[in-house]
Amino acid sequence: MVRLLMILTYIAGGVGVAVGFYALGQGSGHGEDALIAVTIGFCVVMGGLSWVRHFLLWREDEKFIGVHDAAPFFHWEVGFANGAFALAGFLAVVFEWGVAALAAVVVCYAVYLLQAAIMHGWRYFSGQSRTPQRLWGSFVGTLAISVMVVVISAMALADAGLRPF
Repeated sequence: MVRLLMILTYIAGGVGVAVGFYALGQGSGHGEDALIAVTIGFCVVMGGLSWVRHFLLWREDEKFIGVHDAAPFFHWEVGFANGAFALAGFLAVVFEWGVAALAAVVVCYAVYLLQAAIMHGWRYFSGQSRTPQRLWGSFVGTLAISVMVVVISAMALADAGLRPF
């Protein structure tokens, strides 16, 4: 089940990024559409599925990611962080908080996942966990999607006449 949730997580994020870039390609005035797609796919769905995986299915998840603790607190904390971003993204979309709020949620979640990607890369390259899943999914995939959503956020902010940085 955890493997399936992980695959669905990557699919949701990828769809959000693809729709985001597509919306930006439609020309000026579509930045908010791009950010709504990214927020839903990247933050809400990815974050929500990650919450389920890390919090509700933590026993299976610890075997899957190779992090074993006597207590579930590491997995729960990671789950809570993902869930918080999912909830923040959901609220920003539902209550139409605007481009700046959407971008803030997306960029903050991207920074969180970028740190996770670096940690997974360090575990892979240091020899602690040399699995293809850790290299390609947890390191390269997470790093790539994090960079792409920051680019989409910056472009959407610029489209809205706001300074991205």
